[in-house]
Amino acid sequence: MFMIRWLAPVAFLFFTACDSPSPAFMGADATIIVVQGSQFSVHRRDDWVEVYRTSFEYLPRREVVLARAQVAIEQATGCTVKPRSLTGDQALIRAQLKCANKAPPPLSG
Repeated sequence: MFMIRWLAPVAFLFFTACDSPSPAFMGADATIIVVQGSQFSVHRRDDWVEVYRTSFEYLPRREVVLARAQVAIEQATGCTVKPRSLTGDQALIRAQLKCANKAPPPLSG
């Protein structure tokens, strides 16, 4: 009985935290983009983005996820990813934007 009382709140926190941005991105604009079966939640603040892969994939390769995340970032923001700024793993990715105009346009969606 103790285990069930303990497990339920932990499971709730785990599942609600899957798409929660870090403190630096709290309140930032966000949109959902799907690229080749991978779903991403793109959060942007100024010229930085924080991206979460929210789809379940069995043993996704890091380089594949990062390439898809870059496409998702560019679709969501209308900007390109600044060279060598894309970092992260299969779940959380960060990058700096390079936009043609001074301020990045608002996220679509």
